Amino acid sequence: MPRIALALATYNQAALLRRFLGNYLEYGASLIPLVIVDDGSDDATREVLRESGTHANITVHRLAHVSAAHARNHALRTAATEWLAFSDTDCILDRKYFEALASIPDRFPGTAAVEGAVRPTPGPKPPFTHSLHNPTGGTFATANMVFRVRDILALGGFDEGFTVNFREDTDLALTILDRVGEIPFCPDLVVEHPHIPRNFASALRKAYATQDRLVRAEIRLYGKHPGSYARVRHYRDARGTLFAWCRKYFALYLKECLSYLFRTPGLTAGDRLRGLIPAGQAMIVALLEQVCIGAICVVQYGKIKRLKSP
Repeated sequence: MPRIALALATYNQAALLRRFLGNYLEYGASLIPLVIVDDGSDDATREVLRESGTHANITVHRLAHVSAAHARNHALRTAATEWLAFSDTDCILDRKYFEALASIPDRFPGTAAVEGAVRPTPGPKPPFTHSLHNPTGGTFATANMVFRVRDILALGGFDEGFTVNFREDTDLALTILDRVGEIPFCPDLVVEHPHIPRNFASALRKAYATQDRLVRAEIRLYGKHPGSYARVRHYRDARGTLFAWCRKYFALYLKECLSYLFRTPGLTAGDRLRGLIPAGQAMIVALLEQVCIGAICVVQYGKIKRLKSP
């Protein structure tokens, strides 16, 4: 019986799930069991799972859609192994990852959790894409985390009060740091997170609702961990983080786009020309999201005003 398994909570990411399963079947199926929790997807996820999810080492659970935290807790509660790793549907895992993952129980026997590295695809980050960069640890993203199941369940698992896929992993990490102890970083446990293009129309349509959930998640994170919040954020309290978003959000995206278009070595004139459209989309969405953040902070001002660092 294996001591460790890999869990994946997925929601409406059928194309990325097909790629994830292809990598797993090529590199990991002989080493690590895979538990897939379909969090109520209504796209082609079921068809993808029927195509690729019949391997003896793959177990599939289907839930009504609630949240990533709820789906990951289901994986923890039903785990058949002592340890459970998590990754994300948009990550790429290779043979070295699975070999390193298999060694975690013996290498870190006295810990409740282990953090691995997350690296983007080599090269500059194109405009209007999503990626994740955690090469040396301290982010605690579930793109690459490993947990001892009994310890995490004793802490209550992921807080399902985080209804958006944002800060629920940071919250669990701070709970472990506050109540159990340090989370070691394993530098050879590495996943790749490619630059995933964002959808312009969807980003515009969901701008206010998305930013509202993100602001509420940030407030909830600080409210639960006022003493340790600064370990994972650039500011001592959530007020500093939120006010920085209000001041700098658009400027950060502008700097990122300009850096890609004009400071990236090796880009041809055609590359820069093609990059103008996603760069323009990124600027429009960033400006709208910054306006939304400001409006939400005004609405939430009474609550934000009470957030003070200890």
